[in-house]
Amino acid sequence: MVLHKALKYLVLLLSLIAMAFFFYTLALGDEAIELNTGGSQAVTVSPLIILAYVTLGLTVLIVLFFVLKGLFTNPAALKKAGISVGLLVVVALISYYALADDSVIDINGRVIELEDGELLTAGTSRWIGASLYMFYILGIVAIGTVVWAGVSKQLKR
Repeated sequence: MVLHKALKYLVLLLSLIAMAFFFYTLALGDEAIELNTGGSQAVTVSPLIILAYVTLGLTVLIVLFFVLKGLFTNPAALKKAGISVGLLVVVALISYYALADDSVIDINGRVIELEDGELLTAGTSRWIGASLYMFYILGIVAIGTVVWAGVSKQLKR
């Protein structure tokens, strides 16, 4: 309970600081920021960006803390999470080793050139292909789960 109150006050403090920087930025106007006259961008925009990074970092740390705390205090949840991570690893391995290829040649028979001028390597091509196949598999599973839940809900009525 004490941690909840402390976090609530921390969120309130960060919100007040962000609100102050926001109103200060509005008071300066767009022209001062766009032209960066007198270093106003360093005074107005940069602190907001830093505050956003700090807030994001704190949020991620707090979420990870409570998720891990919840997992280790509930063995059933830890088992389900382990099974889910295991299935995700299986999908990743299938995508990488069974589905993805290491082709670096385009339709015209030329080696694919990347934006920075380098040529596509076989390893990079395989990682890209595996990522795409993994996305497709997980997307199909997600859509299938939603459809299954809807159908089974209608059948139970």
